[in-house]
Amino acid sequence: MVGDGSTILVGIDFSYCSGLALKKACEFLDGKGGQIIALHVVDESFIKKCTEHRFGNEADIKKELFLEAKSKLKNFVRRATKGIQCSSIQLSVTQGIPYIEINKKAVEFDADMIIIGSCAKDSDMDNIFFGSTAERVLRFITRPVLCVPPEFDLKISRKHIN
Repeated sequence: MVGDGSTILVGIDFSYCSGLALKKACEFLDGKGGQIIALHVVDESFIKKCTEHRFGNEADIKKELFLEAKSKLKNFVRRATKGIQCSSIQLSVTQGIPYIEINKKAVEFDADMIIIGSCAKDSDMDNIFFGSTAERVLRFITRPVLCVPPEFDLKISRKHIN
């Protein structure tokens, strides 16, 4: 599944769980020389809401969100991988519907695996009725997907203690 020279796409939403997903990708590729694609998707529905509420014109909002996302992604990856051995990480920011873009980019980058955090919020009505981004990625992808729950961190801690 994941071996020498593999490509792993990691969906990054800047949550705690996406940090765990990135760490897991590093663990999978430790010493195998593969590549990690750290992907953040600027949600087009958020851009639409911003323009509807007249926070600015669409082009300016997109530009600002992209610049902010690129900077935030760079810092997030640096912090999440601090102190651990990690293969080459390529940063990627795109716009669209997150689960669709994750699937598109997995094909575009010919990813061998997708790793995504699973930190659904029970209070989020969209997730209750329509499923989380992680669940939606699973519905439409033809590649292996690993969902990393928040409880995974306990296993990382125990592994490093023993």
